[in-house]
Amino acid sequence: MKTLLQLWNEWEIRLLVLLSFTLQVFLFFAGSFRRRNTNTVIRLSIWFAYLGADFVAIYALGFLSRQPDNTMSREKTRQLAFFWAPFLLVHLGGQDTITAFAIEDNNLWLRHLLNLIAHVTLASYVFWKSTGWHDLQVLIPGIFLFVSGIIKYGERTWALKCGSLKNTEGLVAPGDDQTQPAGLNGDDINMGVVRFALWSAPVVRNFFAGCNLVQFMATNVAQMCVLGVLRGRQLLLKIEIDMMYDDTYSKAMVLRKRAGIILRCLSQVSFVVAFVLFLVLAEKKRYSRADIAVTYVLFVGAFLVEVCAIALVVMSPWTWGWLEARNYRKLAGMSWFLLSKNLTRLEKRMLWPNSMGQYNIVSYMGLELSWLSRRVATLVTKMASMVGAGKERLLWISNLMDSKCIEIDREIMESVALYVDGLHSELSDGPRRQWPKLRPVLAKMQSLSMADFGLVLVFTHALTEVHLRTYYDEKKTPGPDETQEDASSLVGVCRKLSNYMLYLLVSHPEMLPVTGSVDTTLEFFVRKVSEYEDGGGKVDLMRGTRKLLEDQISLHLVQPAKETLEEIRDFWLRLLLYAAGKSRGDTHAARLAGGGELLTFAWLLMAHLEIGDSWLRRIELGDTTGGDMRPELAYVFPGGHA
Repeated sequence: MKTLLQLWNEWEIRLLVLLSFTLQVFLFFAGSFRRRNTNTVIRLSIWFAYLGADFVAIYALGFLSRQPDNTMSREKTRQLAFFWAPFLLVHLGGQDTITAFAIEDNNLWLRHLLNLIAHVTLASYVFWKSTGWHDLQVLIPGIFLFVSGIIKYGERTWALKCGSLKNTEGLVAPGDDQTQPAGLNGDDINMGVVRFALWSAPVVRNFFAGCNLVQFMATNVAQMCVLGVLRGRQLLLKIEIDMMYDDTYSKAMVLRKRAGIILRCLSQVSFVVAFVLFLVLAEKKRYSRADIAVTYVLFVGAFLVEVCAIALVVMSPWTWGWLEARNYRKLAGMSWFLLSKNLTRLEKRMLWPNSMGQYNIVSYMGLELSWLSRRVATLVTKMASMVGAGKERLLWISNLMDSKCIEIDREIMESVALYVDGLHSELSDGPRRQWPKLRPVLAKMQSLSMADFGLVLVFTHALTEVHLRTYYDEKKTPGPDETQEDASSLVGVCRKLSNYMLYLLVSHPEMLPVTGSVDTTLEFFVRKVSEYEDGGGKVDLMRGTRKLLEDQISLHLVQPAKETLEEIRDFWLRLLLYAAGKSRGDTHAARLAGGGELLTFAWLLMAHLEIGDSWLRRIELGDTTGGDMRPELAYVFPGGHA
């Protein structure tokens, strides 16, 4: 036992430093995964690494500060651990791919500035007390390491400040930044889209910050109309959201500024000089082999990470734009080669967003619970009832256990893009959408719309689910006016949109224009259903839902047909766009860290076309006056003349 304790005491600081470096490597390569990945295990791993990286580095600095000074020791081998203090500053500087885990981290940049001062002071104390002037072999390379570490730590604090939506540095007019190449059109459609994305970047940042550059929107809308409704606009929005993510959650904004580039070059040069001086000046025989090996790992590992970081900067749209604007053709060609590979991936895969959440009302009602969800719900309910706080249904358990994410297919994205374009035409005195199949339902639901948008979503979701289960889920042959392929495709789109909107209501109500508690809304619906059910079984509960909808919103008048499915799909799309038009930019920026939302894609596309509450052309729930529909308004629930 004593031998193990001695071994641990000898290796503790080495393991701490290596663990700190390992966490940094993991954050570098995994930091950008969350922009396109909603896997809970991966996101939790990144979160633990993000929090643990700072904790380990700070603990290691504190551990070193308590160690006795052994620089004057006469032993054959001397400890090199104090030389690792500057490395810990480099680690505290974080990685280029992730500076903030959540958008709130950016607003705390002043706290990080105070941490910077405190940690630099502590590291300086640790290093100085161990070396002093009597060990120049370590002191000189250590000074260069300190320069690199302080710059890296300062970059992180600066990036947090720049990433805050309260920061006005990025809110500049398009064209003011010389990194943007002249001309928005090119022979290569991808090149033209990237040029437009660079030009519109300040406009997009204003959208997310809740500001509108009205003086530039005429040009913006004109350019959007030039792009193709499907391929061009979708690629543009993916690039813009990708760039917005980098500006908010990474060091991208710092590395585009002249001062940031100069400091980064100074940091890298200082690091290389420190490595060379350590190789030349340090007498390796004076230190243990283990300490020398750890030091080499820290130097070489950090150098390789920096090389990878340079590659990421080179393949950035901003780097290509900067090189193109200054006619550095060869360098711009190399940058475009790397960038075009990334654009190809963006086109082939639905990366922004690449998934959409799904939640079904039947899970809340307890009809289709997973085995794990049922066991957890039963256990928690019993524990809650023991303390007098029991509820029959616990929404947070059902949300945690039964919510899932599915991959967004091209049909969903194209449906949203085409419907936004159609809405743009409708608001420009184009033909208005008619609802011949859903007219009776819309007439009844208009009264609900004035009360609570959340209730509208729940009733519409239940209507969709009952209609699809009744006529399509167990249907063997298609109807006379539809093919099997058409029916299955429309059914899939309708169900995905329905489940997605209910998922937003349950998981992210802050993105929707809802009032009151979501629990209250769902409990109200379930209580209404219970009034119509014949017994207490699951089948009766579903039958009660059907009877409720037939009585409240005339569900029995909605007959199965291809046109009915198309109207249900379009009605969900209009509800989606209504919610997007009412949402705030900061909620969309916050969700970028969670993989992005389809609602964000729709919101940004609408903002480009000046649709939404921030503009003159709005979407309203219903025409309560029954008068003529003004061209600047589109109604989700049109009047009787619709």
